[in-house]
Amino acid sequence: MGISVTAATLVLVSAFLHAGWNLLGKSRTPSPAFFCIATLSVGLILFPFGFWVVSQAQALPRAFWLLLLSSGFFQMVYMGGLALAYQRANMGLVYPIARALPVLLVALAMALLGQALPWLAWLGMLLVTIGCLLVPLVYFRQWHWRAYWRADCAWALVAALGTVGYSLADKGALLHLEAALGGAVPPMAMAYCYLGMQFLACGLWLLLGCLGSTGRAQLVQSLGDLKLALVTGLMMGATYGLVLLAMAMTENVSYVVALRQLSIPLGVGLGIWLLKEPAYRPQLLGVGLVCAGLIAVSLR
Repeated sequence: MGISVTAATLVLVSAFLHAGWNLLGKSRTPSPAFFCIATLSVGLILFPFGFWVVSQAQALPRAFWLLLLSSGFFQMVYMGGLALAYQRANMGLVYPIARALPVLLVALAMALLGQALPWLAWLGMLLVTIGCLLVPLVYFRQWHWRAYWRADCAWALVAALGTVGYSLADKGALLHLEAALGGAVPPMAMAYCYLGMQFLACGLWLLLGCLGSTGRAQLVQSLGDLKLALVTGLMMGATYGLVLLAMAMTENVSYVVALRQLSIPLGVGLGIWLLKEPAYRPQLLGVGLVCAGLIAVSLR
């Protein structure tokens, strides 16, 4: 079964927002502490609403809380890896790798869990992955594993693995939350309730990682840029809230993860346009393959 028009529209809007907050973050060379402030701000803003929604639910099982903690941890891995990668490389290199690799990894994980995908969806995901691996190259003859054997690519890979982890954990947690609520609140309320809880968990994990002297110094610096951190956090919240809602409407989460990759050509284009990053032929071909793969994966 594919993805509904409503769910696809939500994911497309989130893709625009996702590219936007990455552009904001890259423009200031973010640190894990920056994302800690951003996520905690959104989590605290949504906390009263989340508390009210949870009060409408039956007792949540232990599995829900374990999945929530796992999701926050993997979200921390994603944001920490993204921040460290952006400190070392352009958005046009980091963003595609961090966004592309989860596509096939999530699909493989879902297949191992017994959810089959049609061949067209597999083809589309393969095109997305190949395209995004082309994007970081300056010349076609550079297509060799050594082109990716660098610290910036390694941190982007860490971010990609974090995306896989929180995507799978979130799907399981949402199923538990939906069952406990029993239709007591609309899907949008449930999605943003969970978003606030997840961002709080992620922010606390990031805060734990900032207890060292370097992390504390970065926290103080990020607090001085609180307005930008708050705007970034709100964009992040709106982005993933829409994705969570789409996940709740879709049986197979790999479709949602794949369609989110529209943010890749958007992010690369914004980096070229606003950050004056260079554009190379492999990069442009890669963006084209990503778009073709997105069309294939969204067909029923």
